[in-house]
Amino acid sequence: MPLSRCISLAVAFSAAFFLGQASAQTQSGASKPVPASNTAAVGNSNPLLEQFGLTAVECPSFSKLAADYQNRFSSPMKAWAGQHLAALGAKKVVYPFSGADVVTAMALFPAVEHLVMVADQWPEYSGSRPGTGAQAAKECETMSYFARYGYFRTNDLEGKNSVKPRFIKLMMYSIALSDAKVSRIDYLVLGADGAAAVHSALPAVKPDGLRFTVSLAGGREVKIDYVRMDLSNNGLQPGKPFHAFMKSQMDGAVLIKSASHLLQKSYFSALADIIVEGSGHLVQDETGLDIELFRRAFEIRSYGKFNAPHPLWHDSASGRRLSRYFQEQSAMEPLPFTIGYEKKSGSVLLVGTRKRS
Repeated sequence: MPLSRCISLAVAFSAAFFLGQASAQTQSGASKPVPASNTAAVGNSNPLLEQFGLTAVECPSFSKLAADYQNRFSSPMKAWAGQHLAALGAKKVVYPFSGADVVTAMALFPAVEHLVMVADQWPEYSGSRPGTGAQAAKECETMSYFARYGYFRTNDLEGKNSVKPRFIKLMMYSIALSDAKVSRIDYLVLGADGAAAVHSALPAVKPDGLRFTVSLAGGREVKIDYVRMDLSNNGLQPGKPFHAFMKSQMDGAVLIKSASHLLQKSYFSALADIIVEGSGHLVQDETGLDIELFRRAFEIRSYGKFNAPHPLWHDSASGRRLSRYFQEQSAMEPLPFTIGYEKKSGSVLLVGTRKRS
């Protein structure tokens, strides 16, 4: 399906870099478009933000795709979440398998103060290498796909069969879709005990992630951490920093979406156990925990419409269990937006609250 053509222009950076402001004209009655970027002066103390801050010229179509995304996804998500998720009171949200998708979590959990995103893509930790025109075009193309379908494709994020986009740039675009201003970007380094230390300058060791400090309308500040790790059992070995880090984060809600059904595999059982043992609330589409494991630990409310798993997982044992689960439900509560992978059977969200012992 054709995507918007993107034109990349060279951008001059100075000691004080300003994020360009883009605007879009909308027809009468359309939702207010999300700006392509927000104006913020950036000093030399934030070289990553100076290097990777947004400008309108890098993706000329961004204002339009942002308005389209808001109409199709953000606005109905926020309205629905206000009725069905606000009661969870989630101030902290952990989002495994997130990719660069900041905006979904921000829309579903509007009261979040600390968002922890975890995935397997390496972000850029240095601004020494300028981006190419091909990268800027790929980033714009990738965001156009996201605005149309609401999820990132792993092949796009990793640059398979194409140019590799700058991951941090995709995160900046996703933050802009959330209508948030980035005030600074810091580095995260995990200690042996899993605790994350924040560094304002590039540390001597390779960082484990980045912290984006952003502000929303009204001035409310949100911390957005992105930690790169292998979420399989190999990466989450007990006694290792990543395992300790993930266990320490289970003091809020967990969001799982478009996760390729990985948690339903035996080689992701360590992460499944961490979530089941520690999370107070779990909000997921059909790609998250196996339904039998999910329902053992959580009281579940089911929203949306489900006829069959995605064709790629139609014949899986977990997919068959999920189909039986939905057949047993007397009625599904409505879900007024699409979430997760595109499929003819529709979308679902399962909202779990830990059972009282």
